[in-house]
Amino acid sequence: MLPGPAAAIQVQVEGELPTEVEEKQVISSVLTISSIPSAADFIYFDTDLIKSEDQPVYNFTGLGLQSNESHYVLPVEGGQGKIVVLLNGQVPEISEVKQCDKLTLVKYNPKLTGYAHYRIRLTDEDGNPIKESDTRTFSIVVPEIEAFEQKMTLVDDSFFNAYLQDMFDKGLVTEANEIADYLIKKEENSFNWSYLIIGLAIAAVSFILGVRTGGSEEEEEEE
Repeated sequence: MLPGPAAAIQVQVEGELPTEVEEKQVISSVLTISSIPSAADFIYFDTDLIKSEDQPVYNFTGLGLQSNESHYVLPVEGGQGKIVVLLNGQVPEISEVKQCDKLTLVKYNPKLTGYAHYRIRLTDEDGNPIKESDTRTFSIVVPEIEAFEQKMTLVDDSFFNAYLQDMFDKGLVTEANEIADYLIKKEENSFNWSYLIIGLAIAAVSFILGVRTGGSEEEEEEE
């Protein structure tokens, strides 16, 4: 009989790790890592969170270790029961504002998903992975991007739709929004006028047909 595989690493999370966050939002949680295989020599910690104020990114309670690096390697001893780490960090800012004379450019990083609250991986002394890793990811929500995307659904002109999106991506956020607002308002007004014109045309045709029909009936009666 061959021995069965050891239990995979377990990570218990105390605290909220939301799947969608905003820029500069502070995330704090306690990770309790257990079921560490005896063959593990190192635990690799990775996070996309950055240092927030005077709190370290990693605080290994009970070990007297702290780190502000996004990537940290922790040596472990065989048979170590569990490791408790306080994870604290700020969501990275993906907006970049540049002032060029009187022109303000606001550029957004196209990467909005795939960021990690944490990634935990175990290896042996030769760097070979052991068992499964554990990862919790998040997406960054930018209200300005969502609002502009909503406006683009209201712009029917394919040329302006692509043109304004290009302006927005290049950092001309204010200008792109102003033109989009103008086009949306213009389309709404033209939409109302078109229905009014169609209604008047139908009324006019109905009136003309009514007059002609009435005149024809009078001629038949005279005959």
